[in-house]
Amino acid sequence: TTSGGTHKLVIAWGGIYNLFSVDVSDNGISGVAKEWLKANPKSTGARLLQAMVFDAKAVNLRGEGAASTVDSDIWPKYKKLMIQEKEYLLKNKDIADKDVTWYQEMEMVARNLEDKELLYSTLEEASKKYPAYQNIYIEAMVARLPKWGGSPEEVEKIARMAAEKNKDQSGLSYYAYIWSNAIHYQPELMALLNKRQIVSWDDMLQGWRDRYKQFPSTRTLNNILISSCIARDKDSFVKADKMIQGETERDTWPQGLNYRECQQSFQ
Repeated sequence: TTSGGTHKLVIAWGGIYNLFSVDVSDNGISGVAKEWLKANPKSTGARLLQAMVFDAKAVNLRGEGAASTVDSDIWPKYKKLMIQEKEYLLKNKDIADKDVTWYQEMEMVARNLEDKELLYSTLEEASKKYPAYQNIYIEAMVARLPKWGGSPEEVEKIARMAAEKNKDQSGLSYYAYIWSNAIHYQPELMALLNKRQIVSWDDMLQGWRDRYKQFPSTRTLNNILISSCIARDKDSFVKADKMIQGETERDTWPQGLNYRECQQSFQ
């Protein structure tokens, strides 16, 4: 993991995907996957990249705007690509024994196919095999955000599951991490923390403290400041503010929240 607690495998695959996925032709991600598979047909990495080709083509087809901006004739083609990726992943499930990214990809497929049953069965299996891998919970949480047809209660369920699977090593760290990411993906969820509804502020704050013991970084302190500001907890905000010594990270703060405004609001 990095100093902030991010698994390096996430960064590695994210970098590979971003590097090649812009071009879905044989000059880009598709060609790289083909050549890699040709050179080493049993390669775990090559087969995972081939699975990601379906995803890259689907994103290229759909675009990244709201669903309402997508032409209706695109959706059948989009769904077909997702079904092809699902079938490819199932055919190559031996990858899952070597690389947890298989599960993350299948969760993404489940989200895009709106297959809730597939999502939860994939998460359940992944959490038994790779309980400490944060992104299996993150991917599932994103899929069950209210804006994708899920609910705050489902976010809470996934956050609790992640914390329970890792409580011996990480306390409530995963609980704080999942909810923090949920707020970043859907800032409207800040209102729940502010009103102490569904999400537990006591557990979230303890989770950040547990995480800071493991990863004493400015990233963790920024997250304590953010959560404390939303929850209107002056004591925890002031303590973290003294520790961070001005090293705030703007990209960590969710839309609609500003460090200086938070700081001034507690004076």
